[in-house]
Amino acid sequence: MTSFTLNAVNIGTFPLGEADRIVVLFSAEKGLHRAVAKGARKPGSKMSGKSEPLNICKFLLAKGKSLDIITQCETLETFPGLRSNLERLTYALYFAELSQVFGADLGEDSQTYFERLSLAIAYMAESETLPILQCLEFEMSLLNMLGLLPELTFCVSCRNPLEERTISTFNFELGGVLCEACERRMRGQASRGFQVAENARSEAREGKLASVMITPMVWQQLVLARSIGTAGHDLTNLETEVRSVTSPQRFTRDDGDKQVHSRLTAAQRLVLGYIEYKSGRRMRSLDVLGAVS
Repeated sequence: MTSFTLNAVNIGTFPLGEADRIVVLFSAEKGLHRAVAKGARKPGSKMSGKSEPLNICKFLLAKGKSLDIITQCETLETFPGLRSNLERLTYALYFAELSQVFGADLGEDSQTYFERLSLAIAYMAESETLPILQCLEFEMSLLNMLGLLPELTFCVSCRNPLEERTISTFNFELGGVLCEACERRMRGQASRGFQVAENARSEAREGKLASVMITPMVWQQLVLARSIGTAGHDLTNLETEVRSVTSPQRFTRDDGDKQVHSRLTAAQRLVLGYIEYKSGRRMRSLDVLGAVS
């Protein structure tokens, strides 16, 4: 029986039969891959904990007829810091969900994405950078690899440079920001039928909503996240840059700056809506945060 090894992040699991488990992996060697962990659901099984989502492991697999079989597993990292913080754990699980949805489309970028995903989970577990900032950067990095990076510096219609006074809406279908003149020409009325990003997800995903309004501050957050996400900079740089356009003082959620966090949330939800529009499916991982906030 042919065997091979994979270094992979566990990004999901599904029950199989009475005692087995299908483990969804994203590996440096093969990208998105599924394998069977025999007996992983039995009480006391060594594979039970090793096959949990967000662990990074070195797997030895045997070729199977339909699914490969995990014969050995060495745990490399479990990120215990995530388990004590619901917000950070939720964002990390969102990264795993994105990997399941888009992993098959990454092709030659599999090794780069594996390294990026591993780093993002590690930062989410250990860094003091705001989780929502890390999420924005990761989303932009993934969109860049997929060739779906939104256009934020030039109008997606007329290609004129965008400024705070000229931005109007983010267009999901065109994949970027429209200036006021182009939005007025396309809609016939600059503000007709628009919704804010927080309420736009379902309609965008179903193709019923073309655009959402975007404010200058939200636009700035997106431009910064796009810059960091595509340049491969250290994630902590993103928080420094965002502070420079939001507040001269260090901010966290505990500082009570609801306006700052509201802008960050609007920016992330807009990107989430765009991702759902492009994938045609709802991303459910972040629903937990809405339920407990």
